[in-house]
Amino acid sequence: MTMTEETNVKQNLIVLRQILEIPQHFSTGPIMGRFLKELRDNKRIMANRCPKCGRFHLPPREVCAICRARSGEFIEVGPEGVIQSYDLVYYASPDPLTGQARQAPYTTVNVLLDGVQGKDTLWHLLNETDPAKIRRGLRVRAVFNEERTGSIFDIKYFDIIDNK
Repeated sequence: MTMTEETNVKQNLIVLRQILEIPQHFSTGPIMGRFLKELRDNKRIMANRCPKCGRFHLPPREVCAICRARSGEFIEVGPEGVIQSYDLVYYASPDPLTGQARQAPYTTVNVLLDGVQGKDTLWHLLNETDPAKIRRGLRVRAVFNEERTGSIFDIKYFDIIDNK
């Protein structure tokens, strides 16, 4: 059999469609760990600031992405802020954490939280899907889950405070 004949042979493939659920935990490190602990225990959103360039990191990170200096100073920010950008999503994409399809439509926002200087925003979900009610510059407030587990989803979503 020649190489051309081998490629023309039809193959039967077996497809198993299932979501893998592997019980495991990952260490987030001391900086992100503190951020998640504050969300879970105190309903506080913490950012850290680079001592060299002054950039805020949301969520916090150990090393600044701009100047590569170690970031250590923690500052409480929010829970209110201003929408800097948003996306209305009509495609029911799978949630990377659970594998389940998200209910569409949903809105994602980049929120400039009170206390943050510059343009460093926190990405999250907005509790509004009507495009007529959403615009850049709206004030929003974080809504926390009643049962917090130490993940970014301890913030359930952001709610619009005013719609003037």
